[in-house]
Amino acid sequence: MKDLRGGRKRTALAAVFVASMVLVLTACGEEPAEPGSEQAFDDARAVNLEFKAAVADVQKQIFDGDWRVGEYGDVPDQCEGGYQFFLRRKLPEGFSFDGQGAQRMEQLRSWLSENGWQLAPTPTYGEGIENIVIMAGKPEAKVSRLDVDMVPANPAEGAIDVLELRATSTCEPGDAGALLDQLRGPLTAVPSDNGIPDLESPDATPLFERFAEG
Repeated sequence: MKDLRGGRKRTALAAVFVASMVLVLTACGEEPAEPGSEQAFDDARAVNLEFKAAVADVQKQIFDGDWRVGEYGDVPDQCEGGYQFFLRRKLPEGFSFDGQGAQRMEQLRSWLSENGWQLAPTPTYGEGIENIVIMAGKPEAKVSRLDVDMVPANPAEGAIDVLELRATSTCEPGDAGALLDQLRGPLTAVPSDNGIPDLESPDATPLFERFAEG
């Protein structure tokens, strides 16, 4: 199996998001497994799969086909007291809600509220900024923060809908560096992103495998 882990850097969120409400759960008081142990790897795999399953449920409320993959979401990033995961997905090129983008976002907000997601206040913007943004979290499903950011199409101008989904997992106790070594082996060269899918369905089985396996 090709190296699926390296080279992906977390994209900084826009300042308006940073200044907004962030929903975070840090696993405090839990005794983490020994770094580099099989238990540590199994724990991280379980967190990653639960995180991605929750995000996939949201994706399917928006579009149940193949999404463009930005950051895949299997690289453990360091956070205060442990590690977390980050993923980014976009709708396919040329996708359109046929003028119903704003309505679909309102439907998504309602669905999130009805399905146990904690919603942050809707941000407001100045004149000329058309983004519709939903921010939410579901710590019990390992999602610290979810951002769905859409610029709706203007049918009169022939524009298309632009939507990006970003999600960050909860901060879990453990060692991000040791876990990364377990996933791809000790870093001895510039890592490659070869093997990461360009498109992925929300129903696809997430990748979280050791570099040496398969």
